[in-house]
Amino acid sequence: MQDINESLPSEAPAPVSSSTVWQRLGDVFFSPRAVFAALRHKPDFMAPMMVMAILTVGFSVFFTFWVKVDPREVARRAIERQLENQGKRWSDLSDAEQRQFEQGIAFSAGLQRFAPVVGVVAGVAATLTLAGLYYLGMLLVRGQSSFVQVLSVTAYATYATDSVKYVLNLLIVLLRPPDVEQILKARGSFVISNPAALLPESLPAWCLAAVSWVDLFSLWFIALMAIGLAAVAYKKTPRQMVIIPAGLWLLGLIGSVIFALVTGAK
Repeated sequence: MQDINESLPSEAPAPVSSSTVWQRLGDVFFSPRAVFAALRHKPDFMAPMMVMAILTVGFSVFFTFWVKVDPREVARRAIERQLENQGKRWSDLSDAEQRQFEQGIAFSAGLQRFAPVVGVVAGVAATLTLAGLYYLGMLLVRGQSSFVQVLSVTAYATYATDSVKYVLNLLIVLLRPPDVEQILKARGSFVISNPAALLPESLPAWCLAAVSWVDLFSLWFIALMAIGLAAVAYKKTPRQMVIIPAGLWLLGLIGSVIFALVTGAK
């Protein structure tokens, strides 16, 4: 008689993702759901963070050598713009105030030498902070995941959106190196991805601050985080999880508007 064990269908083995790190880095643009599902079983945050560090250093060095702008001139013009917003000019300052601002200009210009390192440290700190906030949100909605899983999702979502911004900024700078005014107006990115760059600067500061948060890359990041958090959580959907990144985005918008109302900074 045939063994009963032979007549029963054997249990199918659990699927194991065979994708490599490089495949995940590419697939996150086209199949983010599959990449995030794989991160639930095998978290990975080092690869995207290392790629972002390389992009940050590379772009910073390229910008310094390609764009022939004196950092002291940029720092001085930034201060002059602040004074203009207050209805003042450089000649209105006392000798002591001018010396104080000159020291600030020299410090800011000297800091440019460490821009690549500062950029990498700031990027890592921002990713860790965001992951911590998203993990706290995950706990509030009773999603079952670890901090490492949430950090992995955050790192890949940040890599996807920021790497595209780096490439676009690189192309823009290559085609048309910016001057001092364009550098200050860009606020870190020359890509026009929100309506604020198209509006006149005469508008109230709080209005420009609010509109700047309605950004294509921010909306893409929110969508990626909703998909990713749902993938690493237990029995959660993107619709249920979108409240976490969208809520954090809304808090950032409100905070930016309040800061602009208090300081008048644009």
